[in-house]
Amino acid sequence: MATTPQRFPSSVSVAAHATVTQPLQGVFLLRMENAPDNRLTPDFIQNSLLPALDYVETEYYKACERGDKGGSLVLTGESGKGKFFSNGLQLELVKPGFWKNQYYKLLSRLLTFPLSTIAAVNGHAWAGGLTLALACDWRICRPDRTSMSMNELHFGAPLPAGMASVLSLRLPTPTLAKTMLTAHRYDPKEALKDGLVDEIVEIGDGSEKCIERALEEGDRRKGFAESGVLVAMKRTLYASTLAQLEKDEPADLFQSVVQEREDRMKALIAAAAGHAKL
Repeated sequence: MATTPQRFPSSVSVAAHATVTQPLQGVFLLRMENAPDNRLTPDFIQNSLLPALDYVETEYYKACERGDKGGSLVLTGESGKGKFFSNGLQLELVKPGFWKNQYYKLLSRLLTFPLSTIAAVNGHAWAGGLTLALACDWRICRPDRTSMSMNELHFGAPLPAGMASVLSLRLPTPTLAKTMLTAHRYDPKEALKDGLVDEIVEIGDGSEKCIERALEEGDRRKGFAESGVLVAMKRTLYASTLAQLEKDEPADLFQSVVQEREDRMKALIAAAAGHAKL
């Protein structure tokens, strides 16, 4: 039952947008379409992704009133292109309040969504984009043209506590250390082995096949929402992570860490020089 795509925001003049359709009864498909790489910018989160999630939840409750209580959500990248699921955050755009009021709000919404959520990772998922996929209940990736990495180590950005809490929720300790402390770049098979994803689609039209399989999984899981307690289960299970996501991060988090390193280095060198004179 493919439906007319709903665009967020509705203006066609806005490049960064998301679309929602309902390809199957009760199964919503949310496509991120912030070209060229689905960066999770403040504008994209605030004006596209959060309103799209509100729309899905509203439409689901309308269906519940009609007696259709099953539902699920598939989150994916752009149609056809499939190069990026999401390339993560754009750090130069991070302003005060961004973490708690936008990015962490988005992660919390997914973690506590009243429907089962499936990430169709139909392209590369890096840093904040990988964390976004991990906030979903289930992750399916294509067998080709997909890599996953928390690559902050390479460009000198510390991992904020809220993001780390989501990784800690999903990944076992050895994988967590490998992911955060080595910035390992996972291919699909490695990602499946270490638990970053739950399934790889068979060889085929990678991007769309991945989405197709995610929709099938969404259809299989939509009954989990029928009793109405799924969201309560999630809030209980994820309580500590959600509490961390309620906290804000300093807007100058990255600069402060660099400054701390510089200050520590100067202090140690000065101390060493003082001992040498004795």
